[in-house]
Amino acid sequence: MSTTRRRFLKAGMFAAMFAAVPLRNVPGQSWKERDGNPDEGAVAQSDPLSNYTKSSFKSYLNSIFQLQTVYGVVEVTLLEVNDVRGSRGGESFSLLFRGGSRQLKQNTYRVEHPSLGTFALFLVPTGSDRNGAQGYLATINRLSYGEALNYPAPTRAASQRQKENDQ
Repeated sequence: MSTTRRRFLKAGMFAAMFAAVPLRNVPGQSWKERDGNPDEGAVAQSDPLSNYTKSSFKSYLNSIFQLQTVYGVVEVTLLEVNDVRGSRGGESFSLLFRGGSRQLKQNTYRVEHPSLGTFALFLVPTGSDRNGAQGYLATINRLSYGEALNYPAPTRAASQRQKENDQ
C-alpha cells in the first residue's frame, strides 16, 4: 500500500503538533520527577530570598539572624553588606555575619529573621575574630535576564579545546 503525499503531510503535521506539546503527566509523573531531580520550582517561587535586594539587607545591619544547625540555633549578627563585582544589569553583593563560638562547615543553612522571615542561605566560614566569634560570608549574585542570554551554550568543540589547554 502506497502512501499519498497528502496522507504523509497530514501525518507529519500531527506528529509535529504532538511533539511540540509537553506531556505533563505520563503515567502520573512529570518529566521533572522522572529525571531524578526534585522539583524545586514551587520552592524557588516561594523563597523570599529571591525578592530581597542589597538594600533589603542593608536596612537590617547589626540585627540578629538565627541559623538552624545540627547543633541547634546559632545567633549571628549581620555586620556588613558589600558590593561584589558582577555582571552588568544584575545585582551582586555579599553579606558578612558574625556570631557563635563553634565554627560551622560551609553549607546551606535555614536562616530566620523577625522581619525578613525564613530563607535558605549558603554560608562560607571566614574564621573567628579576636573574641572567638565566628564569621560567615554569603554571596548573592543575580544575573540580569539579558546578560544570562548572552552566555553561549557549551559545545563539544569548546570542551575539547578546554581539555587540550588543561593538558
